[in-house]
Parts: sequence; C-alpha cells; structure tokens
Amino acid sequence: MTAVPTTDDPRPPLLLLPGTACDARVFAPLIERLGDYPVLIRDMGGATTMPDLAEAILAAAPPFFLLAGFSLGGICALEMVARQPQRIGGLALIDATARPDPPENAALRRKAVADARENGMDGFILDVWPRLVAAGNVDNAGLRETIVAMARDCGPDRLAEQAEVAIHRADSRPRLAAITQPTLVLAGTEEQVCPLAAQHEIAAGIAGAELHLIADAGHFAPLENPEAMAHHLRRWLNTLS
Repeated sequence: MTAVPTTDDPRPPLLLLPGTACDARVFAPLIERLGDYPVLIRDMGGATTMPDLAEAILAAAPPFFLLAGFSLGGICALEMVARQPQRIGGLALIDATARPDPPENAALRRKAVADARENGMDGFILDVWPRLVAAGNVDNAGLRETIVAMARDCGPDRLAEQAEVAIHRADSRPRLAAITQPTLVLAGTEEQVCPLAAQHEIAAGIAGAELHLIADAGHFAPLENPEAMAHHLRRWLNTLS
C-alpha cells in the first residue's frame, strides 16, 4: 500500500486501485488535481482470484475509507464493497464493468500473457493501442510511453496474476442494488474496453449513482482527460468529507 504523505487528517482517505498492468502513475495527474486530500494507492498483485485480491486489500486498508478503482481496480472495488460495505464511505468506478468475464476471454488472456513472456510487455499495450485511448490520442507519444512504461514495470508475472483475477471474478450486476454508498461512475466517451453500455448498467443498478462521461477520452480517461475526471472526483469528495 503506497501512501501519499499526509498529516493527521480527519477526512477518510481515498483508496485508489489501478487497473491491469498499471500502477500509481495512472492516477498521478488526478492526485495532482485533488489538492491535499489524503490518498492511498494499492498495488494490485499477490492473488489469482478476485475474492482473494479483495480480501487482501481489505486486510491492509484503513478501518474506514473511500474507494475508487480504475478498470480491473473498479471491478475489485465492487467485490470489496460487497464483502465489507460498512467500511467504505463512497465508491467511484472509473472505466470499469460489473459484468463477469466472458468464458472465451480466458484463453485470450492467457495467450496475451504467454506472448508477453516471449516478446516483452510492449506488445501487450501496442497491439491493442487504438482500443485503449480516444481517436484523438492515438498519436500522443507521451501518453503511449507512460502506459507502456507501466506495463513494462508490471512484467509478465504480475500480468499473469491479474489475468487470473480478471477471469475469476463474479458477476456483480445482481449485487448492484445492495450498494448504498454515494457512487460515482466515470468513463471516457470513446471507451471500448469496458463498453458504455456497461457504464449505464452500473449507474442504473445503483440507487442514486451519478454517471459522467469524459470527453476526449477512451479507456485511459484518468490520463487522457485528468482535468475533467478530477472535477467530478473533487465534487464527489466534497460531498463525503
């Protein structure tokens, strides 16, 4: 668990969960725009099923916190809130989905891991690059290098764990109605990995959830348009602290 240094702050910390082959860098532009709000960032490793990962994160988390997850981190956040809702004061799901992994995805995920072991992690990102970002960001070399660098540092062993976590996850859609935390659903308008239909599905399933689609962004909305993302996160945080 990585902490952004804080003083004795009475506000509940915001626990951030990165996505597949990502680390704290995926949230860096957002954190810069959240001012002095206390933030914790969890490393998404050390488990091969979603229930085990959720339990490990909960075991290391503060007694009470706000929770935001990006992509695989958002899927994990749904598992966490289903398990220990009393510890979570608010939920933000960023480019995530409540749907289970389709059965045919297992072979594709494991092949991607095998390819990464053989050819390096760059291809894990570059082979699907146009699906990861908005059309206007496809030629953004700095954005591409940041995302590829995270994948390289993740490495194939961690990717293999995360692939199994993604495969071994529940269908969270039947559990959405039980979520009572103030919930924010954010996604890029050009999201292709976790489709917009899945975003509307989450927002419709959680009573009172707010859905905001982020312009000029695809799946990596936190890096593509951090200003718009931070605007909604700041407003959400202000209502909870």
